[in-house]
Amino acid sequence: MAHDKIKKHRFHGRRKGKTLTAHRKAVLADMLPRYRCIIDDLSFNQETWLEIGFGNGEFLSHMCQNNSDIQFIGCEPFVNGVAALLASLKSSVDNLKIWNDDARILIDEMPDRCVDRIYLLNPDPWPKTRHAKRRFIQTDTLDDLARLLKPGGQFIMSTDVKDLANWMHVHTFNHSAFEWTATSQADWLSPPDDWPLEKTRYMKKALGGETIYWLKFRRK
Repeated sequence: MAHDKIKKHRFHGRRKGKTLTAHRKAVLADMLPRYRCIIDDLSFNQETWLEIGFGNGEFLSHMCQNNSDIQFIGCEPFVNGVAALLASLKSSVDNLKIWNDDARILIDEMPDRCVDRIYLLNPDPWPKTRHAKRRFIQTDTLDDLARLLKPGGQFIMSTDVKDLANWMHVHTFNHSAFEWTATSQADWLSPPDDWPLEKTRYMKKALGGETIYWLKFRRK
């Protein structure tokens, strides 16, 4: 069992990028302790949204500063992204928790039916066939997300890689806990109604192409 858990949480990807500027280092040192997510201190007495892999944090920053009644939990092991999110906050907020490690570790410790919405926006596509098992969406992670979501809760994904969009759609569509909410082909290309941005920095890179595919599911 211990071996299985270690294998499940074997991390693939970067934790650090370019050397942080002095300002970003100071922001990280000063602000992360305030916002760092401590599992034992988490409570779910209000509506809660979880973002898995928030990148540079543009979406999470906007949402937490404009929706004070919602608790936001953002997961991102990439230290440069965490620093970027913290630097973007115009003032302190009381509804943001940052998990600066592998999201799966936190997910394992969260209680059942505690989250109202989950976002997975432009995750690493791991395009090589031999690396497909590293993609975040797998049967076991979908089991975990289904456990966290309240009935009727939303699971929203995006990617600019068509192969990954198909992969995420097929796996989630075939999972018994989720139902696809699309009503027309146009839904593939349309963000949620309350999407606040044109594109995030990672979306603008268009590494997989200009088209953003959106997949919106509901917890049964």
